[in-house]
Amino acid sequence: MEDIQYIKTAAGNCVLHCGEHRYLRNASYKDKVYWKCSKWRKQCRARIITNATDNGQARYAISGVHNHT
Repeated sequence: MEDIQYIKTAAGNCVLHCGEHRYLRNASYKDKVYWKCSKWRKQCRARIITNATDNGQARYAISGVHNHT
């Protein structure tokens, strides 16, 4: 698994970096946060779901395949 980083943009939004791809926060429900690829307007359907564990670490699952580099 690749390391993930959370970065706050100048506009105050949170962006997730995983490998060479960026994800935008899409929704959250209970302890899960749903992220969509930043290239979603170009029809990329890759997604990540993150959730916090008891020790403060984040677990994540990736779905979909990026249609870009």
